Amino acid sequence: MQTISFNNLKKKFQAIAGLASMDATDMFFFKNSLNTRMNSAWSRANYPELIELVEVSIASDNNAQYVGDLNGRDVLEVWNKNPYKDRTARKINYRLIDSKIYLNVDELVYDNKVYVLTKKIFSEYDETSSDLPKFLESYLISAILSDFYRGDGQADLAQREDARAEDFLLNQIDRVERQQQQNSLTILQYNNIAPNTIMYS
Repeated sequence: MQTISFNNLKKKFQAIAGLASMDATDMFFFKNSLNTRMNSAWSRANYPELIELVEVSIASDNNAQYVGDLNGRDVLEVWNKNPYKDRTARKINYRLIDSKIYLNVDELVYDNKVYVLTKKIFSEYDETSSDLPKFLESYLISAILSDFYRGDGQADLAQREDARAEDFLLNQIDRVERQQQQNSLTILQYNNIAPNTIMYS
């Protein structure tokens, strides 16, 4: 994933906002706005850049089920083996209850672990961060600028910039859902093998 650092994003924001420098209050506002907006965008779609495969240890409980703790992660798929390394891996059914994954013990698992396709957990960014997702850069700059305008009492400018930010974000969501077809079903079609009875004269 291409990334941008906190400080580089801040410099680009300053250039667009026309701020030669930022005092402690501005920095506090910038960081809080960044994390609020990033957290909101994070949950809007399953961006490929934020998806990862994690190994989860499981153990049997008293109810004839396997249980594994996911520590609050979203779950997209569960596999009995690493699908990137083993072609015999298969998706398995699961239930997610209270951030724990439950599997029936009849499921065939190996070495007391499963592989979970999940969205990365959001963690707040600060001045030392260098791994902000670059694909959200334009959205973040416009969204933070909107918050600055709103805090300064410039409601019209804030509303206009908020609309620009939403457009940037919708473009990224469109990239996931339409262009890359990340969330679409694959439908297998078979050719009709019946003889064609249409007669041509």
